Amino acid sequence: MKPQIKWALAAAAVLLVGFISLQQTGALWRSEATSNGGTITAGKLDISVNQGGVKQFTLDGLTLTDANPGDSVQKPLPVINSGNVTMQYKLNSVAVNGTTPLQLRVAVVGSEAACTPTGDVGDEIYSGAMNTAATAARNVAAGTTEVLCLRTTIATNASTSQSANATFTFGAQSVSNS
Repeated sequence: MKPQIKWALAAAAVLLVGFISLQQTGALWRSEATSNGGTITAGKLDISVNQGGVKQFTLDGLTLTDANPGDSVQKPLPVINSGNVTMQYKLNSVAVNGTTPLQLRVAVVGSEAACTPTGDVGDEIYSGAMNTAATAARNVAAGTTEVLCLRTTIATNASTSQSANATFTFGAQSVSNS
């Protein structure tokens, strides 16, 4: 057999294998499904922590200076759903940087004014060490606000000349309204 014919046959065989291979894997790029009805809803999820849709903020006033063990400070944190779908949010974690042992109490209150400077106000959703804080997921309807009342307390076993700061991490996602 002539070398040109061998090359032509080899090239034809490679093309045939390539074509068969493409036909075999083509199903990986297709998908079909049948639905008996239902609604698909898309919306805008927007979690805010202050008026005007602010995403990053400093919670002014949740600080203790020259404090003693057992001293605490309590401040409201409004969680605003400024989107158009129900959202689910939760406190994922708190990272404490420093040596002062801190306690945290998180409660849901009816308004910012209901988060008074002292007292066990609202419906408690977390109470314990700040560095292990996390809450269960909570729903907030579109266009509404839920107010958290955060209380930081210096633990009774704290020593003098210690300091700490904390970073709160929240997560949010949209929720199906079905």
